[in-house]
Amino acid sequence: MFMVFAGVIVFLLFAAGVMAYQNSRLIAQQEADDSAGRISSLMYSVYYQAFSYNEERPEAVPLFQFTVRARTEGQPASGEVDKTIALCRVPAGSGEMALSDAQNWMLGSIRQSALRGESIFPASFQDKAASKGEQELILRLETAVKEETGHANHH
Repeated sequence: MFMVFAGVIVFLLFAAGVMAYQNSRLIAQQEADDSAGRISSLMYSVYYQAFSYNEERPEAVPLFQFTVRARTEGQPASGEVDKTIALCRVPAGSGEMALSDAQNWMLGSIRQSALRGESIFPASFQDKAASKGEQELILRLETAVKEETGHANHH
């Protein structure tokens, strides 16, 4: 009887050890997948340069850009130059932001420019969007420019 009881205990300890080992492997795999997911989602960067519609660059695909100019009649004031901010998709893992962070950053930049009274000239690259999320991002940024410039014109 004692041998049967000891055998059952040894078997249960062995089974518990195997389960703990398998569990630790699963956790390690999930952590690796989560880390890889975060790195691969960093697909967006902001460039302070203008992109043209027919420009092809594998390292930076423009999705939306806007140019700001201090509010003056016609040409920029002396010494001032137009500033262009372009949101681009870059190869996975080489960007600084995920899609939602990129959207928030661009929205904040648009709002700040409007609050400073700068004229905003947007340009969208809808045909370069690679996903529904990017298409929605472009539409939100276009809408934000219209709303912000509308609010600025009323003040």
